[in-house]
Amino acid sequence: MALKERPQAAVEPGAVALHQDKTEPITLPAGTHLLMKLTSALHTTSATPGAGIYLETSSPVITEGRVIIPEHTRVLGLVESGRRPGRVKGRAQMRFRFTTLILPGNHVLSIAGNLESLPGSESHRTVDDEGTLEPVDQIDADVYTVAKTTAGGILIGSVGHIGIGVGRGALIAAGIGVAKVLFTRGDAISLPVGTRVEMVLKRPLVVARPGPRDAM
Repeated sequence: MALKERPQAAVEPGAVALHQDKTEPITLPAGTHLLMKLTSALHTTSATPGAGIYLETSSPVITEGRVIIPEHTRVLGLVESGRRPGRVKGRAQMRFRFTTLILPGNHVLSIAGNLESLPGSESHRTVDDEGTLEPVDQIDADVYTVAKTTAGGILIGSVGHIGIGVGRGALIAAGIGVAKVLFTRGDAISLPVGTRVEMVLKRPLVVARPGPRDAM
């Protein structure tokens, strides 16, 4: 006696594709921003090239209604270059790059990220596309001091057209102000634990879709 074949359940169009889409990884495009915070302090006196940088994300990255990079994801980086404040080239500088994400479950991803900004900071700023960091320090205020001192010299020399005169008064005042700028040591870069750091991805990042356990 021939066995009857069981009728197969009909598959709705697109159901297979939908299932595949749910398991495919997600690509975060270059230019994606991540907000983080330092878990280890940084200072120009100790942050030499090659020194490690340790952070964690302080805000999740959400795509298509799913948390792709959760809060408290660990982030690692390296100091690329650093310059301590000096007297002639007085402004300190620091540049670093972000290299690694460690997702829940110890899933390690290689990344290429640069510093975009220190959100809310009034004492530091980035000065180029590579994210070089500089302090907004006394050197900036001294530029104003030079201009004000020079103007004072012009005024002193011009009163009644007597004394050393306009030209020499201005030169002496300017010289005093320039000397102050040149021989004043600038501020160091000091970033305590908890400093907010904004990173921008320089290349796309492929992240596996989180499963139900990862999303918790």
